[in-house]
Amino acid sequence: MRKRHLILLSIGLLFISECTQTQTKNKDLEEFVMDLSSANVKLRGNLILFGEYKGDLSALNYEKYLELLKQNEVPSNRGVANIIKKADAHFFAVKSNTFLIAIYSKDLNVMLYDDANTAFTDSILIIQEGMIAPALSEFISKTEYNR
Repeated sequence: MRKRHLILLSIGLLFISECTQTQTKNKDLEEFVMDLSSANVKLRGNLILFGEYKGDLSALNYEKYLELLKQNEVPSNRGVANIIKKADAHFFAVKSNTFLIAIYSKDLNVMLYDDANTAFTDSILIIQEGMIAPALSEFISKTEYNR
C-alpha cells in the first residue's frame, strides 16, 4: 500500500511541476507580447515626433531599431530588445510612417508579428509541442504586411 501511495505522490508531483513550468512560460510570453507592442508604439511615436526621422521612418534599419529600443528601455519593457536579438529568426521592414517586426523564438515557442502603428501585437502563432513551425516568410505572408 505504501508503494502505491509513493507512486501516486510521485506522479502528482511530476504533473504539478510540469503545469508550473507551462504556466511560467505562458506568463513570460504574455508579458513579452504586451511589452513588445507597447515599446514599439512608444518608439514609433518618439521617432516620428521628436527623433531624427521626423515623419519618415524609411531610413530605419534593424540594427538601429534594436539600438533605439535598448536606449528607450523603461521598467515596463525591460529585456524586449534582448529577446528580439536572441530570436532564432527575424524580419524587419519599414514603411514611411511605421516599422514592422516579426520574430520566431524557440525559447518562447512563438512566432509573432507587430506593426508599430497598432496598439497590440498583430499576429501570434504559438508553436505547440509536436507542431512544425512554418518558415517565418510563410507566417509573414499571412499577416497584414502583405495587404
